[in-house]
Formats: sequence, structure tokens, C-alpha cells
Amino acid sequence: MKTSTEKYEKYCSIIGAHFAMAPLSFLWIYGNLSAYMDSYFHFSCSPKCTDADTQWIISLYSVFTCPGIFLQKPLERRLGLKWTGIVSMVTCALALFGSAWVLQQSVAWTAVLYGVLLGHSVGVALSVSFQVVTNWAPDKAAILLATSSGAATGLSIIENQLITAYVNPRNLKPTSYIGPRTFFSQAEILSRVPMAVTIYAATTLFLQVVGYAMIMNPPPVSSDPQTSGSSDRSEIKVQEDNKNGDALPSSLVGLENAPSPNNNKYFGSSNGCNEILDHHRSSQTAPKGIGPADHAIRNLVEKDVVTDIQSGDVPKSWKPSEVIKTPVFYSLFMFGISISYGLQLKANYYKQFALLYIHNDNFLTLVGTLIPVMSTSSRILFGACLDKGLFNLKDALVIALAINSVMSAFWFIAPQIDAVFYMILVLLLALTQGTSIMILPAAAFRIFGPDHFSNNYGLLYTSPLIAGISSAIIVPPLLHALGWFWLFTSVSILSLVTLVMVVATNFNIGR
Repeated sequence: MKTSTEKYEKYCSIIGAHFAMAPLSFLWIYGNLSAYMDSYFHFSCSPKCTDADTQWIISLYSVFTCPGIFLQKPLERRLGLKWTGIVSMVTCALALFGSAWVLQQSVAWTAVLYGVLLGHSVGVALSVSFQVVTNWAPDKAAILLATSSGAATGLSIIENQLITAYVNPRNLKPTSYIGPRTFFSQAEILSRVPMAVTIYAATTLFLQVVGYAMIMNPPPVSSDPQTSGSSDRSEIKVQEDNKNGDALPSSLVGLENAPSPNNNKYFGSSNGCNEILDHHRSSQTAPKGIGPADHAIRNLVEKDVVTDIQSGDVPKSWKPSEVIKTPVFYSLFMFGISISYGLQLKANYYKQFALLYIHNDNFLTLVGTLIPVMSTSSRILFGACLDKGLFNLKDALVIALAINSVMSAFWFIAPQIDAVFYMILVLLLALTQGTSIMILPAAAFRIFGPDHFSNNYGLLYTSPLIAGISSAIIVPPLLHALGWFWLFTSVSILSLVTLVMVVATNFNIGR
């Protein structure tokens, strides 16, 4: 039985992991902050400040989060889990506090700090926080990973309101137009931008300090099965298997108590733990782990493999060299690019573009506040629909791409019609664009099998990386040469082309 001290440390560690997620909120506050930062770059910093386009900031951030995730494991082997998190916290603080000074000198160096340095530290922090949760509570990993990632979403709601209340307390409208874009040129707004960045940095650092102070290393599991609960016995079994060289994902722990299987083909559950354990142990190439951003999803989809084994419907496990030869891979790959491309534009321009027609900064801040709520809700909504068998994975792709294409086609005209209509459009975009974090790992596991999951998911995850780099190169000249209409229409066209690919592709391979 666990002692009261162990329970206290467990609860403290799990709560601390939620606090340690604080820098993830940058993705959700940048669209609001960038409207002020862009104005500052044009009117208040040094004459050579605009040495790059601000699109590089969010693009590099998205790109370098992935390497940060994979960097966590080698750092952990050298420093330990908690100290790895502390190192990422220090790196994050350097990036955020340093940007308050660097943004007064250079867009390019601001992109380096926010994109490369902050992106890496966020990736490491994500991996550390998720691993803390799965180590302390493997039987409740899915729900706790959802709440821990959702903590940063909730934090961004507060931060967005604070940023606008501090920088633009009088709700002033933009006064300057350069090309197709509008900017704040009021001195009272621009003078507050560096301090707003500093306040955000201080808030993030404070929450991370609290979080890592609460995180503790999990205690060793007792080897006496008579004094351990079922969850402890599962952990012991996993440790014994790992000693024998059979790597078993931690998210399988506790599946023996899972609900009965259902007819769902993408997210299922089963009480047949022994079958799935034997299946993984029999494979010499069993997956060693995945990027933590999708650990909760794998915790769900692995249960579906249990159901398939019991029903005799075991999918073939495809090697990466085989995966890249299948049409379904390229449909999924294009889905990742299409959704990520639209996400990049929304994250950077949803407010800057709307300010051309909606002269209400507080209202647009509200829109930015609701975006992460809608994005998180979409993962829950689509996951529940898949779980209930209301539609399958291919249907989810079709729905997401169709909505993304139609809404992007109206993106340019929406703020000219009505502010509320624009808010609905942006939130529908957030609803569909939030699905990729769930669909890609689920597809990699369900379609291509469990044995090479990490590598196959890695192949699919390169799609948002390509979208991030490509958007930074393509978007600025496209915007200045053709304007907002064709920029948003490019999202619609890309989604439509991908939709045709998905519809024409057979997703039932290897059965």
C-alpha cells in the first residue's frame, strides 16, 4: 500500500507538472501579442529592426518544438528527469526575458529567441511534464495528460486579457497602414510592448519555478506482490519485462482494468491485457516510446490493438520503408501540411488582418482567448465521436478538410460582413485545425500498426515541420504581391486538393 507521504508526493508532482506546462501558452497568446510587436518593430525599435518578417517567429517556434521533444531523453539520461526540466526552464527564461531587449534591436534575433530557443525549451518541458504524469499515475495517464496540456490553454485565456489590458487599456484602434497591413503607431501603446513581454516572461518563470519545486521523483515500486495494488503489480511487471529486454510502453500499464471492448475501430478499450502484452513482447521491434505531445492519444489507441487481437483483426505492422510507398501515407502527410499551413496563418494574422475592418481591440482579444478553448474542445469532440463510432478516421479527415477549405474561402470577406461572423469563422477554423494533434498519431498507430509506431509517426509529423518552414518563405511575398484574399484562398485550395486525395484513398490497407 502506498504511504501517505507517497500519495502527497504523487499529488504534488502531478500538480507541479501542470504548472511546468506554462510556456506552452505562447502558441495561444502570440496571435494577440504579435499585433503589438509588429507595430513596435515598424515604429519604435532601431532603424534596422525590420531585418526579417515576423512570420518566421511562429514558424520557427512550431518547427523547433519537435527537436526539443526528442532532446529530452538524452538530457534525462545525463541529468535526471527533474533537472532536465529545470534546464529547460532556465532556457525558456533566457529566451523570454532576452526577447524583451532583443525585440528593440532585430526581428531576426527575436525569431531566434522565440523560435529556436523557446521552441526547444517548450518541447523539453512538454516531454518532462508528460513523463512525470505517466510515471506517477500510469493508470490515469490519458486524462491527466489532457488536463496538463489544457492547463496552458487555460493560462493563455488569462494572459491574453492581461496583455491587451496592459498594452491597450483604452481600446485604441490602429492608425497606420503599410501595404496590406495595419499597425498601432500610438506612443502610449508602443512604449508598453517590451514590458508586456517581460510580464509574460515573469509569469511563465514563476509558474515553472512553482511546478518544478513540486515535482518529485517517483518512489521505487515494491517487489512484494502481496503488498501492492493492481496498478503497482502492473508497474512491477513492466519493469521485469524491461529488464529482460522487452520494452513495453508505460501507457499499457493498468489496461487489465479497462472497460469492455466495443465496436469502435479507432479508439477502443479492452480487458484482455495479457494478449496485448504478449503481442508486444513477441515483437523484436516494439516501439520504445513516442513524442509526449501525443502520449495520451497513444494511451487510447493502444487499447484498440487489444480489441483487435481479441477479435482476430490484427493489422499488419508496416515498416517506414513500406509506409512511404502507400497512398494513404501521402494523404495523411498532405492533411498535416494543409491543416498546419492554415494554423500558421491563423496564429499569426487572425488579429492583424481583422484590425483592418474591426476597430475593437478588446473584441479581437476575446476571439484570441476563445481559440485555444475551441482547439482543445475539438480534440475531445472528435475523439468522442470516434469512440462512439459516429464516424471513422477517414470521415474525420474529410470533415476537418471540408470545414477548413470552406471557412478559409470566406476568411477575407468575414470581417467586412460582421465582427461576430468573423469570430465564428475563426473559431470554426480552430475547431478543425486542432484535430491534427489527435488524428496523425491515431492514424499512424491504427493504420500502420504498433511495431514501428514511433518511426511512422515521426514520418507523418514532418508534415507540420515542412508547413512551418514553407509558410515563413511563401507567406510574406504572397501577401505583399497578391494581398490577403489570395493568401487565405491558398489555404482553401490546398485543403480542397487534399480533400480530393483523401476521398480517393483506400484507408483499409493490410487487412
